[in-house]
Amino acid sequence: MKKTLFIFSIFLFIACASDDDKAKIDGANQFVSGIEKFEKNKELADKGFDSFESGDLEGLFALVSDDLIWNPPHVDSLSKDDYVLGMKGWHSEFENFKFTERQYFPGVDDSLYLPNGSVRAYGVWKYNHKASGTEFSTKYYSVSEFDESGLQTVIYEFFDRGDIFLKLQ
Repeated sequence: MKKTLFIFSIFLFIACASDDDKAKIDGANQFVSGIEKFEKNKELADKGFDSFESGDLEGLFALVSDDLIWNPPHVDSLSKDDYVLGMKGWHSEFENFKFTERQYFPGVDDSLYLPNGSVRAYGVWKYNHKASGTEFSTKYYSVSEFDESGLQTVIYEFFDRGDIFLKLQ
């Protein structure tokens, strides 16, 4: 009887919840789910930066979807093939990459502003030009979105690309 009364009281409690309370509960559940996805994807983003630093480009490329949309600072909506060429280009001209001062924050969806599993990364890239030895320190920001299998589907990158070329002149 106590068990039946307990179950009935829980049912009554849930049934009496207002639409506002249900929306708050749903929002809290979405928040928790988004943070859990972010924590998993943050590790994947970190692994990608580590792969780039160490020159493991094949490992880096394995972390992105075949349908990747790459948005570097000078253009947008490039393909995975363009991304592969771009990363190889960086490594052909520069060396000793270190991504320092790494900070990761959850991205949010555009409607409810709740965490959606995307990862915002901030930091400073330190590297040098192979031919001239010129050292660089470039502030960097990116936003990465992931699919359910953990592959990056969209990468937005923001940094001062022009400063790099000015120093090389």
